[in-house]
Amino acid sequence: MKHRSSGYQLSRISRAVQQMMQQFANDQSARFVLYCHFIDRTPGETLKLSHNDLDAALGEDINKYSSDLKDWFIKSFEVIFAPDFETQFRSVLDDLKRVLRARSESEAFCWHAVIHSHLRDVVIKRPMGERKVSLSDLKDLVHDARAAVFEASYAQICGHTKYLQLLRDEYKSHTANIPPRERLFIVECSNATHLLDLVDIISNLKRRYFAGDSPAPYVSFRGPFDLVELKHSLWQAREFFHDGFDYGGATFSAASIAAPPMPVYGVKLLDFAMLNAIVGHVKVHEVHDFYLTNPASNPFSEARNRHVTIESPTDLVEIFRGRV
Repeated sequence: MKHRSSGYQLSRISRAVQQMMQQFANDQSARFVLYCHFIDRTPGETLKLSHNDLDAALGEDINKYSSDLKDWFIKSFEVIFAPDFETQFRSVLDDLKRVLRARSESEAFCWHAVIHSHLRDVVIKRPMGERKVSLSDLKDLVHDARAAVFEASYAQICGHTKYLQLLRDEYKSHTANIPPRERLFIVECSNATHLLDLVDIISNLKRRYFAGDSPAPYVSFRGPFDLVELKHSLWQAREFFHDGFDYGGATFSAASIAAPPMPVYGVKLLDFAMLNAIVGHVKVHEVHDFYLTNPASNPFSEARNRHVTIESPTDLVEIFRGRV
């Protein structure tokens, strides 16, 4: 693909013609199309080289090939003038949404990046004659990628910002009312995690999911953090929660935390060590595990389970901020 912001001249495609002629000399069953963008050519317009055009494009290589070979190459080669890159890219994203059923532009962007990476590997690693890719191959590629949509490879391919946008689109609320389901959010912390980051996460999850008839979400942090200090920070921020302890000094009660909380309590803060204790007391429909290193185990076998890799717990603030 040649892309120029100037007008068309034969000299601007000569190098590509020379390379294709060299390949054609080795495999005369090959057929070539050179896609080009020039500002003075209409997208969709085609061009066939004349004998004089081919000789001019070959330059010093003009005598390397026989007249018959040149004749066959002219019949096997054409130039197609294409739209500018931006128009092409938007068109490709639209096709990915339609053909591969991408659910959003962010997801289509991911599939484009994955396919682009695959095609580059095909060109670099496969010998000429074996660089063939079918639509079925691309569908299989995307199917395998979709099965691992929340793996770190996507952040590496698309960049962390695009990865977060993809996750935000995945978790976007499309209606005013959140479906009434019991949800558990597990978030892995590190030594660099600040307590106020966890307060912000709880605040965003409460605003997103404690709405309408939807029950207060369960939130459980794991890793190196101080749960008592977190509770103090939440109270100071007036982010009220229920934690399964009915009064100071009481023992943990699974039945208590599973019961509908007071209206002001928009989140259920659950000690990660107590996850198994609430099995049988509440039917959790969704488990969302945001992990830094390794996914957490899920004790709720009937729940829909999603593992999402993140760079930092603060990623959740970006993913869940707002309701739309």
